[in-house]
Amino acid sequence: MKATGIDHLARSRRNQFTDVRLNREVELRDDAQWVAQTLQDPGTRLVPLWRSRSLLQRTNEGTMAVYLSPRELDQPDRIQPPTLLGSDDVRDYFAVSVTDSQKDAILERYPNAVFSDLRRASIDMAAKHAGILAYAKALHYWQHRHAFCGVCGNPNLLRSAGHRMVCSNEECGRASFPRIDPAIIVLITNRDACLLGRNAKWRPRQFSTLAGFVEPGESLEDAVVREVYEEVQLQLTDIRYVSSQPWPFPASAMCGFYAEAVDRVSGISAEVEETRWFTVESLTRAVMDDEVRLSPPVSIAFRLLADWFRKNGGGDLEELVRRQRALNKAAANC
Repeated sequence: MKATGIDHLARSRRNQFTDVRLNREVELRDDAQWVAQTLQDPGTRLVPLWRSRSLLQRTNEGTMAVYLSPRELDQPDRIQPPTLLGSDDVRDYFAVSVTDSQKDAILERYPNAVFSDLRRASIDMAAKHAGILAYAKALHYWQHRHAFCGVCGNPNLLRSAGHRMVCSNEECGRASFPRIDPAIIVLITNRDACLLGRNAKWRPRQFSTLAGFVEPGESLEDAVVREVYEEVQLQLTDIRYVSSQPWPFPASAMCGFYAEAVDRVSGISAEVEETRWFTVESLTRAVMDDEVRLSPPVSIAFRLLADWFRKNGGGDLEELVRRQRALNKAAANC
């Protein structure tokens, strides 16, 4: 299973949303004068977010992120102050929450753009821009879910260009910082087969790897062992970290693993209603027969499975899925 010449950092950078490549300019976040001047710079780009949705446009080259110049958005602080994301050495980027009326004005200026859910729309986006939008979305989620102090209940004030919250109650003054929820995601194998599970809440025929949140007092490896046993009653003999992925849906950091199971006697649980073991050959047939539908290619769940599939002689899983989707679309249009 080991990929020669590919380290954990290289593997992680192949995952969607990891290629942000911004200098986050931490040292400038508390420089109010610099932030104000940069927000007036014509070269600055604003990343608009409306109800957690990103501004996107479909083109022949794929899905494109639509950024605004400062002159294209009046009162960018109408909901809250803009959040500094950083610089790509050409321009600075700020995330901006927009109101309904601002959203309407933006769409009048960009009639071919829409505010869309980033998760599926990012499948064919350039890695850099998918990463920037995911970064903006993650901060946006944290800010709007922590509007009040968790200690005394008074309103929080946004500071450090969007990267710090301070309680408005001077007697409290509690500072809080962006939070993420660490989670493990694991592809379980046993000799020449891998295990995929199905959650009852998913769309019909969808199967994926197992995942779960890390609990207090656990290491990542402990969480893998616990989640696998809770969900499918399997015991593991080997656990190997593979790579990680930011997953702002809404606020996770996914830590990917491979794990070898003692046997193939898997069970079910309240979370996993069905499990199936697949060899490369049986997974190929299941995908081509539309018997099984997999997670979108932007997810680390798909990447873990695709790498296992390729290393075991199955070829390009993404191309296989794409071919099957084309066949389904053609059949639907007949």
